[in-house]
Amino acid sequence: MKYNKILVVGGIGSGKTTLAKKLSKILNIKHYELDNIAYKTRDIWVKSDYPERKKKLNRIFKRKTWILEGFYSTPWTHSVYKKADLVIILDVKKTKAKIRVFKRFLKRKLLMKKNKKINKSLKGMIKIIKHINLERYEKKIKRIKRVAKKHSKKYIILKDKKEIKEFIKKLK
Repeated sequence: MKYNKILVVGGIGSGKTTLAKKLSKILNIKHYELDNIAYKTRDIWVKSDYPERKKKLNRIFKRKTWILEGFYSTPWTHSVYKKADLVIILDVKKTKAKIRVFKRFLKRKLLMKKNKKINKSLKGMIKIIKHINLERYEKKIKRIKRVAKKHSKKYIILKDKKEIKEFIKKLK
């Protein structure tokens, strides 16, 4: 089946951006980060108001194809779940997510990536890793699954690299 509108959701460090970029390249579809819709500027985390978020989403929805990714299941994103041909939920183990967050921090810090102003401080990275340990992190993953079940036509849950590779293989 051909997917033109894809939502990739999952926790911090689950591989959402990596998968969205891979899918974007394979399917030749532009991808967007929900954080860039939710926030005016990510380096200081100033939230966009609801009308601004809706306006940004509507610009994307006008496209025939899109890939959106993020860690959202709140009402302002329900339209994304509804409009997506496929919702991909990444539900990786907490230990794997923490390792990925740490590696991402090192990569950004050591390579001094100029395009990413976020997740470069040790304090910030530790805060993210602590957040992964919280019970509400797991509750958020459960809520994502409930929202997908309620609002999307089709969704899949991928738990590890092997399942992701198999899914990508089927797409090609």
